[in-house]
Amino acid sequence: MHQHPYFDLWLHDDEELVPLAGSDLVERATLHEWPLSCVQRLTLADGRKLIYKSQRGTVEAEFYARARSELLPQAQTVYSADGYDCLLLEFVDAPLLEDLDLPEEEVARIGREVLAHIAAIEGDLPYAYDVRGEARWKAFARSLFEHLRRRIGDGTFEQTDEALVRDLERWAFSESVLAAICTRPGYVHRDLCGDNLFVLPKGYRLIDWQRAIRGPTDLDIVTLVSSLGFDPLRHVDEGTLRLWLLLQVYWFRNDDEWVYKYASGLDEPRYVAFG
Repeated sequence: MHQHPYFDLWLHDDEELVPLAGSDLVERATLHEWPLSCVQRLTLADGRKLIYKSQRGTVEAEFYARARSELLPQAQTVYSADGYDCLLLEFVDAPLLEDLDLPEEEVARIGREVLAHIAAIEGDLPYAYDVRGEARWKAFARSLFEHLRRRIGDGTFEQTDEALVRDLERWAFSESVLAAICTRPGYVHRDLCGDNLFVLPKGYRLIDWQRAIRGPTDLDIVTLVSSLGFDPLRHVDEGTLRLWLLLQVYWFRNDDEWVYKYASGLDEPRYVAFG
């Protein structure tokens, strides 16, 4: 194995992939890479294609090992150690939702249908964190605000200040967010974007289960419709959208610029662009 040239990731050498894939490699093309994962398409001598994914610090390998559903591509973990995972996944030969240029109401309908499929996934599913119910949410939010204050105190953050953290606390414990946190709890994909959902002639395939959580399932509707340029407030209530923005603050909690972007958006959530 070798280290990724830019990121803290481990990847198999070509000769190591041959016995794992069951055929010689004709082409190995990188489709996407960022600090937490690298995704490549493998074209094999026997005519097949596979997806190879190297990642770290996610629940995805454990998810595929436990989950059972026709919503999921076939997946095999071929390396797992010290928080690093490598997987071989089915290559899905179907259009992505984002490429179909569907009207907003059809996108929302598909979103609700996919949520029903997610709820039906069998297995003891892993999750990054659990914010179901008021008590869990309040504890989660307080830990976030403590983290942000430490960043402000050590001088790491310049745009995010104490006044903004107080605003975040006000929104996090508002009636609308506390109501949203208790509405339709379940398993949440957290990255249900138009570029992660394949549309098959009969059904769907949903990929990228790195960030799954337990919480209000309408969070996935916010992600989906926003990713395709539609206003989520036509499909969820304002408390759910504010909650989604607060969870974006958590996801980017070590990045001053992105924390400020999402925190500022909480005041006027209708005008926050998907990021």
